[in-house]
Amino acid sequence: MNVQMESHIFWGKHSPFSSLSGAALLIIASSRIAFAIICSLALVWVYVFVLAAAKLGGSYFPLWGRNAVLVFISSLAAGIFLLLLWIFNPVLALESSFFVFLVPVTFIASGLSGRVLDYDIGEVLSQALAESLLLGVLILGFSLIREPLGFGSISFPGFDIVRFAKNEPMHFLQASSGAMIILGYVIAVYRRMRNDIVNSEDD
Repeated sequence: MNVQMESHIFWGKHSPFSSLSGAALLIIASSRIAFAIICSLALVWVYVFVLAAAKLGGSYFPLWGRNAVLVFISSLAAGIFLLLLWIFNPVLALESSFFVFLVPVTFIASGLSGRVLDYDIGEVLSQALAESLLLGVLILGFSLIREPLGFGSISFPGFDIVRFAKNEPMHFLQASSGAMIILGYVIAVYRRMRNDIVNSEDD
């Protein structure tokens, strides 16, 4: 596989699809569309905030504690996001707090900071935006399957849940096991497509 293919945002080995560092976040936050939207916003905020801070202030980071500083900054960014959400809707902030605080864990596990901080500030921010949006769209896509089919409803942040089915048509999708089943199919399709792309690149 060539260097360009390895670093590809969608097919590369560090892609959110490939590494699945956000699998736990995906399963938890995709139970409701409203949660998925909040999680997507939190991902963009944390990724961009942390990488901008690391790029602009990286020279002041201690060499022996760089990872600890990144953990602190990412946790601070998640806390600020949650505070802003609390001002908008305290109930929604309480319901979203668990997976919002998983966002820094997902960011650190992705290893993105170690891969892009040598780039210029524009490339760093564009990479942060691309990876966070990609994972956010994946979570939102899962929620668009799980909530309508599993709960028979649609929800948006700050609004009441709109129910369109009295009986929950596919109850098993509500549980984490249902999300794991969907994830398994998505991974299988993704790997098949990725292998086809890699083979065509090699040819």
